[in-house]
Amino acid sequence: MAVSTKEIEKIISIVENNPNRLKNAYGDPGGLVDLSKDKKEVIVIGDLHGSIENLKAITEHEGNNKKLKKNTLTMIIIGDGVHNDQVGQMLEMESSLLVLEEVFRLFSKFKDNIIYIRGNHDTFDSRLAKSAIKQGLEFKNYLLKHRGEDYVNTVNDFFEALPVFIIGNGFVITHAGPVRHGATKKEIINIVDNPDFYHQLIWNRLHEFRGTPSLKEYGEDDIRKMNVKMGLPEMTPFIVGHNPMWGTGDRTGIWKDIIGIKNHYIIYSNIGTKGPYLLISNGEIKSKFAISE
Repeated sequence: MAVSTKEIEKIISIVENNPNRLKNAYGDPGGLVDLSKDKKEVIVIGDLHGSIENLKAITEHEGNNKKLKKNTLTMIIIGDGVHNDQVGQMLEMESSLLVLEEVFRLFSKFKDNIIYIRGNHDTFDSRLAKSAIKQGLEFKNYLLKHRGEDYVNTVNDFFEALPVFIIGNGFVITHAGPVRHGATKKEIINIVDNPDFYHQLIWNRLHEFRGTPSLKEYGEDDIRKMNVKMGLPEMTPFIVGHNPMWGTGDRTGIWKDIIGIKNHYIIYSNIGTKGPYLLISNGEIKSKFAISE
């Protein structure tokens, strides 16, 4: 059954009023969710890109759904739940709708125990393109056809309401990467006044090669500076999605200490993976896979 616009409006209220989301200088929901004093276990799901199977499998894996119900677990989805990223399937939008509405159902069921941070694909912007396919616009048109204009407008409000950064109990999370040269906690809370920082957090990519990084890339120094400016130990584990490291030959969807950057994780949970996610418990980060071989 389709999720109604009224239900999505309630979910937007849950997103904006999460008790751990800090208010900005205008009294509105800021860009930062602060879980640093939260003792619950945390699971982190990477970019799903339409993998409804992985989302459902992770939710049920090792009793995660029961822990969510008991209020002993927080599920963090790192953004980019929508837009199939498989070659030859990028115009397929049904899976995006399935994931989106499953995310809505999770919010309705588990409330503040679900956190979704914004990724670069969480938009209807026609400028978003992958392999020259304008997936943001394609998804908008698909929803207009199957759900209508009010639904599209409300989903857009959901995207705009999402936070972009999480400080956890011994870790930090954003979709794409740190702000180059770092940013303060106050600047992230007031992300509405820092549009360049907002863009970087959902678009930056890891500088993998020798030479001078481009203005769209980050390196180890940026991670360390980001942590320090946020008032955290510089070696705090830094978790992102967005930039899968398939070129390393590792196809699991979880990359730790990538290219020698200690405590840097990239997590990707898309179609073709075995439902990878991270479990954070008592300061330890473990790799998990919800789908067996």
